[in-house]
Amino acid sequence: MNEFLKVSTEWLDQRGLTLDYNTDISSWVRHMRTAVHSDGINPTFDPAHSPVSAQNSYWLDIRDRDGSTVACIAVRMIYTADFSRHISSLRLWFDPPPPEVKQSLDLVLPAETPIISGRVAHYGGHWVHPNWRGREIPGLLLPLAKILTLDLFRSDWDTGIVFSKNAVRKSLVDSYGFANTVFCCSGYFPPANRDDTLFLAYSSRAQTLSLMPHAIMKLRGGCREERAAHSRN
Repeated sequence: MNEFLKVSTEWLDQRGLTLDYNTDISSWVRHMRTAVHSDGINPTFDPAHSPVSAQNSYWLDIRDRDGSTVACIAVRMIYTADFSRHISSLRLWFDPPPPEVKQSLDLVLPAETPIISGRVAHYGGHWVHPNWRGREIPGLLLPLAKILTLDLFRSDWDTGIVFSKNAVRKSLVDSYGFANTVFCCSGYFPPANRDDTLFLAYSSRAQTLSLMPHAIMKLRGGCREERAAHSRN
C-alpha cells in the first residue's frame, strides 16, 4: 500500500495536481451542483437523503495549480448483514426512502455472488473534468480511496454501482479496479427517474490488495510517459 501511495504522489506531482482528503461530505454536494458535465448528485452521499457524516464518509478532491477541482470521488461505509438488501430496498440511495418511492428493485444477482456483509465500503460520486478525462485519473482515485478506506475503517468489501452507459466501456470499468462486475437489475430506477441497467462491482479485502500491484504498474507507466514527454519538450 505504501508503494501505491508513493507512485500516486509522483503521478500527481508530475501533473501539478494535489490531493485533498475531506470529511465534509456536504462540500462534495456543493461541488457537484456546479460541476461541468456531471451526472448530478448521487443521493447515496447526500446528507439530505442518506445518513452520511464525518464518521462514515469522506471524499477525495484532486485540484490543479489554480486550486480548481479536476476530479473527485465520494466514499461511504455501510455496516450490514447483507449489502444486497441495501440495493433492493433503495436504502443505498435513500435512507429512509421517501414516501413517494414505494417500490423496490428486483435484483437478479448471479447465484455465485457472495453475501457481502460486515464493513462494506461503497464508492461513487465520481467525476472528472472534461479536460482531464482519458488521462488515467480513475485508475488513481479509486485505488487510493480503497487504500485509505481500508486503513481508516478496516473495510471488508469494496463496492460500486455501474450504470449501462459506463458498463459498455471496458477500459473504464477495468480502471475502477474491482475484482468482479456482475449484472444486478434492469428496469425503472427511482433515484434517477429513468429506466436503466445496473451492475454491481465488488471486491473482497483480499482481492483489493491482490489488485494493487496491477494499479501500481499502470501508474508507473503513466509516470514514465510523463517524464518522457517533459524530456522531449
